[in-house]
Amino acid sequence: MNHHKTDSEPSWFERPANINRMIGALVVVCAGLVAADWFYENPHPHFDLETSFGFQAWFGFVAFIVVVFLGRLLRLLVSKPEDYYERRR
Repeated sequence: MNHHKTDSEPSWFERPANINRMIGALVVVCAGLVAADWFYENPHPHFDLETSFGFQAWFGFVAFIVVVFLGRLLRLLVSKPEDYYERRR
């Protein structure tokens, strides 16, 4: 058996059909976690907002968006040109 792959052959994660399957699975898992909020009640909420439906899901999503945009801003502050180290020689 020959298991060597050529460089032109996409890996399992790069195949479009598998990408769509992974995105679909992620959507199903996320929807299931939001639906699980109907069966779970936070016994010790710190704020009233924590008792709202789907709080963990939307708070996590908003936090993710904030981190991504803060990362983009940070990149503007600390990034260097691609040839920065080559110019210093």
